[in-house]
Amino acid sequence: MLKILFFLILFSFPGVAQERLNWQALEVTEVQEEEPPKSVQTNSLAQTEGRFKSLMSELKESVENKTKKKDRKVEAINQETVYSAIVEMIETSYPGGLDAMLEANEKLEDNIYRLILMLPKYAYQYIGPFIHEMPYVSDRILNIPGIKETKGKFPTRIAPQMREYVKKYGKYMSTHLYIYLMPEAWARPQREKSTFKGYSKIIKIDENTKPDDLFILNNVSLLNKHQMLPADKYRTGEALEKKVRPQTPAEKVTQTSALTEGDVEAALASFKAIEQEFGTNRFDEFHTALRDMSLSDNNLMGEMLNPMQTLVDKINRLPEKDRFAKTVAKHGFTPESWGITVDKIIKARRVANMSPAVALNLAAWRKLKKPPKSFDVLSPRDRQVSWDSIQLFLGMYTSSKENLLAIKNYGDNIRKVFATRDMMFIETPVYGIY
Repeated sequence: MLKILFFLILFSFPGVAQERLNWQALEVTEVQEEEPPKSVQTNSLAQTEGRFKSLMSELKESVENKTKKKDRKVEAINQETVYSAIVEMIETSYPGGLDAMLEANEKLEDNIYRLILMLPKYAYQYIGPFIHEMPYVSDRILNIPGIKETKGKFPTRIAPQMREYVKKYGKYMSTHLYIYLMPEAWARPQREKSTFKGYSKIIKIDENTKPDDLFILNNVSLLNKHQMLPADKYRTGEALEKKVRPQTPAEKVTQTSALTEGDVEAALASFKAIEQEFGTNRFDEFHTALRDMSLSDNNLMGEMLNPMQTLVDKINRLPEKDRFAKTVAKHGFTPESWGITVDKIIKARRVANMSPAVALNLAAWRKLKKPPKSFDVLSPRDRQVSWDSIQLFLGMYTSSKENLLAIKNYGDNIRKVFATRDMMFIETPVYGIY
């Protein structure tokens, strides 16, 4: 039994056993059964027992030392300790702490409540079941008359396009898909005929376009006048000849001055120089400072309306302002004229690419002299924010005939400059110019 126990210990601690016993594998060529002398066997067992006791003693001492060093005290976890940990996490990670987060959630609940009240009553049966399945929705919202009654109910007004689908799969539908069952969610030929008759999908601008024409989409297109040049001109090289396009002098660049193609080419060329000078590492000190300014300035609407002018204002507050001025000066700009010029390019590109739906909304909003009646259900603060947002949107889609013609042939170049930066250039948001 002692031999068996010894071999178990030996295999359990192979590294220790090998080191202490200096064990080496032997190549066995022939096995002969011999009974060793009794004296040798007795001595071998005694030696083995001594080494085994020594090994076990060292293991015991090692375990006891580790146990003494390690603090195995475990505090009991209860509801109070969990709540305290959550509060501490919120206080350290959420701006303003727990109170600010609760206040933000209350405002969010108020906004959702008012938005539901703004919806027509026939829409309740399509959104109510989904709201009842959402977690953490307050009773104030769930008990809105008309919403309360929709819990677990399937809509009764079904769009003709979805009737067959509902017969087969209605009971398997997720509640968040119920909105597709609403007849008003589907286009009707009569409505399309009366609303969109004569509207083209792309707005065409030429030198005879008046500002008011930007929102009359059924103008006769002058595509033929601006179509691609004939193949012969490419064969002779005439179409590829480099033309010198004048650039507006920096001191004459104003908010109302017209863009030229030379301005567009110079501005687009400056972006590569700026990237080479300042890099694209969003974690270095320069970029971090600009990002911090965006947070501290709290001027999101200004950044969206005039992103590059806002960027110049930030850079002028940093030590790098002289480097930036020298960089854009190589392309004929001052920092201020550069910001104004690029903002004009962005807005002109945005207007040239807007969809008919956006144009129709803009046309309706431009007629408003004050917030519409539908805003009356909002709080004074939300009413003002909504009205300011409309004015912001109108400003973002304001351009001139000259500016639209100046960027006409540079659409791909403009897209490439901004597309690689995830709609941002040096920490500044640039929205919707593709």
